[in-house]
Amino acid sequence: SARAESAALRLQQQQLRSAASSTDALTNSLKSLIGSYVGLQGLRATLNLSDSMTSITARLNMMNDGLQTTKELNQMIYESAQRSRGSYQETANLVAKLGTLAGNAFSSNQEIVTFAEQLNKQMALSGTTTQEAQAAMLQLTQGLASGTLRGEELNSVLEQTPMIAQSIAKYMGVNTGEMRELASEGAVTADVVKNAMFAAADEINVKFEQMPMTWSQVWTSMKNTAIQALQPVLDFVNWLANNLSIIGPLVLGLGAAFVVFQVAANSTKIAAAATA
Repeated sequence: SARAESAALRLQQQQLRSAASSTDALTNSLKSLIGSYVGLQGLRATLNLSDSMTSITARLNMMNDGLQTTKELNQMIYESAQRSRGSYQETANLVAKLGTLAGNAFSSNQEIVTFAEQLNKQMALSGTTTQEAQAAMLQLTQGLASGTLRGEELNSVLEQTPMIAQSIAKYMGVNTGEMRELASEGAVTADVVKNAMFAAADEINVKFEQMPMTWSQVWTSMKNTAIQALQPVLDFVNWLANNLSIIGPLVLGLGAAFVVFQVAANSTKIAAAATA
């Protein structure tokens, strides 16, 4: 019976070792799958960011007044976004829209960037959410493009960004109710809106500097910096997309294709280093 018990014990231990080995193999497989998924997600994020930056750069190229290069204009926008604790991409999109749709309301790209910075600061002081800001900026841009702010466009600014509305009313020497009446007569012109923002700049800058920085704003600032540091990688990813006819013949078989994608995937490591 002792021998039988010993044999049973050895069998049980062997089964335990086999189970542990199977568990380790399953764990390693899961780790590999998770690693592959994370890598693909990182690659996808890099490609999406490259597309977004390519689109922004193309639109800035079209509205650039030639007083600076597009690279210099991008740097101006980045510095403006950092000062106003706003998203670089959203600020760049706003500058591109203003320059394309309402460029005649401004004397230069520098003035557009300064205007966008004041909008960012006033929205931050108003506690405007992202959706509210996007709705208000769309209406404001359309109003500037048409030359006057009235109707639905004015209502959106009044509701979504009250500080901007107050700045316009103060510049005109009226209250917001009276401003509505003047707007219906076409008195709230693009020049009035622009001049009102610049007239309020000193006061807004002081209030903005006194406002404590939030963790959300810190994270936004970090993302802005990472995007700037990643620009050479994003340019390379975009070059790959536009030169498939050149690299295509070099990609023979799945093995070579994997190498190309692995190079792109490694850009996510560069992104992590840039963020650090």
